[in-house]
Amino acid sequence: MRNMTDAVRVAASGVRGASSSGLLRPANPLIAAQVARDLRKWGTSPAIGYSIGNARTPEELAIIDVDDALAPEVTFAEVEHRCDALARGLLDRGLCSDDTVAILARNSRAFAEVIVAVSRIGADLVYLNTGASAEQISTVLRNERVDLVVRDSEFAHLCPAGVPWLGTDDPAGVSLLDSLPSRNGIDRPARVGQHIILTAISGAVPRGTARASLPMDALAAVLDVFPVRLGGTHLIAAPLFHAWGWMNHRLAGSLGATELFLRRNDPERILALVHAHEVDTLVTVPTVLAKIMALPPTVRDQYDTSSLRCVAVSGSELPGELAWDFMDVFGDVLYNLYGTTEAAFATVASPDDLRDDPNTAGSPLPGVKLGIFDRRGKPVPRGDVGRVYALSRTTFTGYTDGTDRERIRGMVFTGDLGWLDDRGRLSLVGRADDVIVTGGEKIHPVEVEQVLATHPAVADVAVVGHADTVYGATVEAHVVLAADADEEDLDDVRALAKARLGPRHRPRTYVVVDTLPRTESGKLRRRALVDPDAADEPEWL
Repeated sequence: MRNMTDAVRVAASGVRGASSSGLLRPANPLIAAQVARDLRKWGTSPAIGYSIGNARTPEELAIIDVDDALAPEVTFAEVEHRCDALARGLLDRGLCSDDTVAILARNSRAFAEVIVAVSRIGADLVYLNTGASAEQISTVLRNERVDLVVRDSEFAHLCPAGVPWLGTDDPAGVSLLDSLPSRNGIDRPARVGQHIILTAISGAVPRGTARASLPMDALAAVLDVFPVRLGGTHLIAAPLFHAWGWMNHRLAGSLGATELFLRRNDPERILALVHAHEVDTLVTVPTVLAKIMALPPTVRDQYDTSSLRCVAVSGSELPGELAWDFMDVFGDVLYNLYGTTEAAFATVASPDDLRDDPNTAGSPLPGVKLGIFDRRGKPVPRGDVGRVYALSRTTFTGYTDGTDRERIRGMVFTGDLGWLDDRGRLSLVGRADDVIVTGGEKIHPVEVEQVLATHPAVADVAVVGHADTVYGATVEAHVVLAADADEEDLDDVRALAKARLGPRHRPRTYVVVDTLPRTESGKLRRRALVDPDAADEPEWL
């Protein structure tokens, strides 16, 4: 009975989301017939590409790639033709549905076209992290048995010799992708290809998590939470090789929205693009918000951002003070989504949630089962800290190497610790393996960081354990000072810690640094602060 009730609730949420987004809006019969044909042919896999936009508004812009000198703007009709032509070119090159392609690139039109084209031939696609080392790239290519690498020229030195490749760009201005035969027309593949996004467990060798299609009910449930609409304009300022960027790219395609891509997330440039293109949905990571807020008000005020309806962030912790500060300037349009590569979308905090508690990760999305358990696998009382587990229709089924993540009742362990408030909203206190044990007491770094981050002299902060012969470990804070602060301000930071933290929680030592090691998605590489030898090893997402 409970499963039936959950199914009804998800279905109702899906209907609301599809209705509010405009997906259920009556369409011209010819348009509806074309969409139906495309769905029958490609299903809900990435192979559907830009078909919905092409059916509705073929002459409208599908992609604006602000760093592409060759084709900065393409319509839905043009990109559909390009994706078909690229798929045909890959087949003519000898690739088939039994093969595996990898892509190593920054966000771009070419990246988006490769996703669709590889899907249309039924091959698997591996998404490589642009922050990886050559050794890590080689390991992944070997483990995933990659037959072809598509790469940006700036990453050519990371790819091993002997692996066939195609370039998305070329210093001479000629894309090898565009040099493939341009014959149109592609048949439905024999199989649905897998899309393999990489992750890591405690610094282990990167492993793949595979997904094929995005269930329509899961998509519609997301639309019930985010105020996104059919045919909007989305700026994807999160890496497409990361699950967060990838799933929002899929969401934009399902809505027939115009997508904006840029290679690097410069904060002022993002505001300028929102202003110039009347962007209604900005998808990014918390560190980008922090950089936007670090801009002088006189710079921010040059740009009209009133078109924004939804600013969605994920990928790393959203500091509470940052959430309030951002909404005070840009309005209550901020949504904080929590999930992992394995668990996929889990919870979302709305602007109202963040106003009420800026540190909350929000409530479970429709269709998500969330549990908090102790180390023995028993549920913990509401309000107590435990290990966070999640399950949904989009949760992965296992790693590509045949192994799986720890599970309880089907729910996947996210690797995080957290607790639920009396309204069922999740608050995170850090990674399970980040806990500092000092004098027998467990300290969660996030709890200390949230306090220190409220001081105006602190631009960024990370807390780690420092080995101690008496206590086992003490708390050490690595601090990036604000532009107008200096080390003398640390006395005020210490006073704040003394006023708001218990004796064991207060940092014993403070280390001033220029920057903290973070991934492109903004996730803190805490291990690099403890082990200098790990400084050049990116955390895989």
